[in-house]
Amino acid sequence: MLNLLIVHLFGLMTPGPDFFYVSRMAASNSRRNTVYGIIGITLGVAFWAAVSMLGLTVLFATMPALHGVIMILGGSYLAYLGFLLVRSKQNAEFKPLSVEELNQQTNAKKEILKGLLVNLSNAKAVVYFSSVMSFVLAKMTEIWEMGAAFGLIVLVTFFYFYLISFIFSRSIAKQFYSRYSRYIDNVAGMVFLFFGGVLIYSGIMEMIH
Repeated sequence: MLNLLIVHLFGLMTPGPDFFYVSRMAASNSRRNTVYGIIGITLGVAFWAAVSMLGLTVLFATMPALHGVIMILGGSYLAYLGFLLVRSKQNAEFKPLSVEELNQQTNAKKEILKGLLVNLSNAKAVVYFSSVMSFVLAKMTEIWEMGAAFGLIVLVTFFYFYLISFIFSRSIAKQFYSRYSRYIDNVAGMVFLFFGGVLIYSGIMEMIH
């Protein structure tokens, strides 16, 4: 179980779309919306963990076309998010919100779905869970071990990204973001476009071969 914890922590600490999404949300949005986004990402990780445990990665290996379609769809979504961010031309302005205004701007289902889609379309998550994590989880044969591993993955994921959101939600981070948000969004957009492009290309290659 310790090996699983170490592998998963190192996997989370490798910057990817999930990290950029949470850090940007924390610096530019409300804590509530950010937490909803983290819940969505955690649900995505739970899905990939379940897929690895159920051995569905074998299905991807035997049906590369299906894997390719999923990668292309995921890459397209990431590229779309990147396109929107690259087009950003204004810096963010932070204004104190009343409880009523905060509630109006909060849409739990929407924010959770956005976080979920970001994770499900994450090329790193696909590769990570279909290779590294599947190798670690394959060594577990007892049901209680798999249940404990699943719970550990979910909890560590949530609290790691909550810590990231806490750091980036500090006033100094918000001040920095409000001053340079246009450029930060542009860079984040290019990162999303890159990951999206790589995922689309990989998906096409999967289908061709």
